[in-house]
Amino acid sequence: MTRSPAVPQPFLKWAGGKRQLVNEITNLIPKSFWREKARFYEPFVGGGALMLHLGNPNSTQYVPGNRIYINDINPDLIITYIQVRDNVNKLITQLQKLSLDLTKEAFLDIRKSNPKSEVEIAARFIYLNKTCFNGLWRVNSKGEFNVPWGQFKKPKIFNSGNLQMVSKRLQGATISNLPYTTALMNASKDDLVYLDPPYIPLSASSSFSKYSKDGFGLLDQFSLNGVISGLSRAGVLVILSNSDTKLTREVFGGELNLKKVSVQRTISARTSSRNRITELIGTNYNYTSKVMK
Repeated sequence: MTRSPAVPQPFLKWAGGKRQLVNEITNLIPKSFWREKARFYEPFVGGGALMLHLGNPNSTQYVPGNRIYINDINPDLIITYIQVRDNVNKLITQLQKLSLDLTKEAFLDIRKSNPKSEVEIAARFIYLNKTCFNGLWRVNSKGEFNVPWGQFKKPKIFNSGNLQMVSKRLQGATISNLPYTTALMNASKDDLVYLDPPYIPLSASSSFSKYSKDGFGLLDQFSLNGVISGLSRAGVLVILSNSDTKLTREVFGGELNLKKVSVQRTISARTSSRNRITELIGTNYNYTSKVMK
């Protein structure tokens, strides 16, 4: 039997996930946030590493579920979070059924399936996430999932103990499938917003005319900076993650203090190319660490 973790952990693979950086990001949160008992917003929640990291009730850096607002533009992901929160036992039962057959043939059958109930949609989402190539989520123009089989021999689809802990962590949380700007409309003074949008490409050859992950291009990055400016004027605390590029500094350097951090690249076709890279963390307030301009 797989032991459940001491605190809730991400239950999905996620490109650009923040497991490695949760301590560094948490340590940048100002003391005023903890004193004010304000709300925590994560409008690009993805794998939710930071939101889950802040879910340890025995820690001084704890945000209870009723102060959490998570959002994402991916509807299947949000259905999954809601089912984990509200229907975890039935979800685990569905995952147990799917886990009985991990062959390529079963993967292809589940990939082309179109379940109707939300608990089945969530189970399918988790199954495909854990069995497809690199845990990617990509759909074609018809909205059909089209990532190939990952060729894993014995993938671990789920940890029931961890899912139960995540469900408990999400009790009272607001979970939405909205544009990020709409999700942030009620953020107010002393609230904390963590922004982890699709990153600006690292390669100069990756032009924004070709960059369409979640439809988030160059103009969207500038628009996001404008949203940050508005949040700052309202007294909302902001932390941003993005790639370490000259363009990132040009877009966000006027609004945020930018700090370099080192991370291990974990999403790559070749293991040999999974090297350490630098990313940027930005805040709209000062902190004691050395700031890189």
